[in-house]
Amino acid sequence: MHTELMQNAKKFVAFWFLYAVLIWLILFVASALGDQVISLKFHVLVLLSMFLSGATTLALDLQQQRRDAHMAIFIDKLRDLHTDNTRAGHILMRPDDSLAPLAEAINDVQRLNRDRIKLLQQQGSTLAALMTNMPLGALRITPERTIIQMNAQAQDMLAVDRDALGRDYSDVIKHHRLISLLEQALKMETQVRELVKFDNRMLDVSLVYYETRERHHELLVLLYDMTEVTQMQDMQSAFVANASHELRTPLTAIAGFTETLLAGAKDDPAALDEFLHIIQSETSRLLALTEDILALAKSPERLSKVAPVNVANIATEIFEANKTAADTLGLQLQNEISPSFTVNQDESVVRQILTNLIVNAIKYNRPGGLVKVAAMVTASEFVMAVKDTGLGISSEEQSRIFERFYRIDKSRNQAIPGTGLGLAIVQDLVSKSQGTIELDSQVGVGSTITVNLPLQ
Repeated sequence: MHTELMQNAKKFVAFWFLYAVLIWLILFVASALGDQVISLKFHVLVLLSMFLSGATTLALDLQQQRRDAHMAIFIDKLRDLHTDNTRAGHILMRPDDSLAPLAEAINDVQRLNRDRIKLLQQQGSTLAALMTNMPLGALRITPERTIIQMNAQAQDMLAVDRDALGRDYSDVIKHHRLISLLEQALKMETQVRELVKFDNRMLDVSLVYYETRERHHELLVLLYDMTEVTQMQDMQSAFVANASHELRTPLTAIAGFTETLLAGAKDDPAALDEFLHIIQSETSRLLALTEDILALAKSPERLSKVAPVNVANIATEIFEANKTAADTLGLQLQNEISPSFTVNQDESVVRQILTNLIVNAIKYNRPGGLVKVAAMVTASEFVMAVKDTGLGISSEEQSRIFERFYRIDKSRNQAIPGTGLGLAIVQDLVSKSQGTIELDSQVGVGSTITVNLPLQ
């Protein structure tokens, strides 16, 4: 731009110089021919006026070119407003320049546009982070039924590919009920929410019809996987039903025999003794069931008292507490844990796991059998194993023994007391401790249950 201005200035100077020389020559010739009217002052005046005119014209031309240059800059700045360019500098002009107010106005618009672009970029980044990381499937659908945005969670829940964007949702989604809900929300221009079974999942579908700007709308689809919640609710309902049934049995027996005693059976010494023993047995069963239910209801926060635990002492104490039951069957109890073996764990967790496993190993053993307890530490885990030579568990039942209130083939152990919650408690404790549990069993040979807990 500077070079062009210099070239134009040189052209103007050359033009007026030649014009002045030409006029001066004419005047000189006229004077030489004897025209006395023309004087030297007139020569100077003419030459001066020509030079002033040339200078004025040059100044005006330079000013016009400067204005044209500024206008080109203004136009470029205004065109930048249509882009996301936030790094362009402001227009700098002297405050006394006639174009300074226009330059300042353009700078203000550019500053406002830069702030608006940054805000939109921030909002876009936030929306992208939400769409990517939130535990919801999300879709945006236009009133023309075109999918314009979909996150990975929605793709997984609906089992669709990434090429779904830009397509009609009826070509992508194959679930009839979900399509019906989408149609309803778009036609009625309203919000819809419903729990929909989608293959092996239960999805909470929320449809929100909203206005993006004046006379422009979209349909926002939010999908929340309720499968685990639904399964938990079903498990809780089943647990309450089973617990009610299990509690009703001993309570009914206690109430019935008590009523019989009050009706006059208490006067018969033989009947009195028999009924009181039955009431005592059912009361013990009721207490055991209540304790097991309370053990299952304990919160995970109670599993945080980590301290050095002597596992051998715990196993010995459990053996002593169940010695009578073991002697009745003539069982041999072997504690193969070193007396000095200690590990950093929650003692209440270790004690409850070993208690349930050892009690089960004693109850379901054969006369003259063996119960063996061992423990060790690996690079990352604390391992406990309880082995018995009892009834064993068939392969068909092995996948169910950790279910609450489940007891193996009742025809084989109907005389064995129990609540059916012992192994469920063990699995619950192991799961809350982020450990694993393994079963190795063979019918008629025995079972070995191994618990692996992470080192604390």
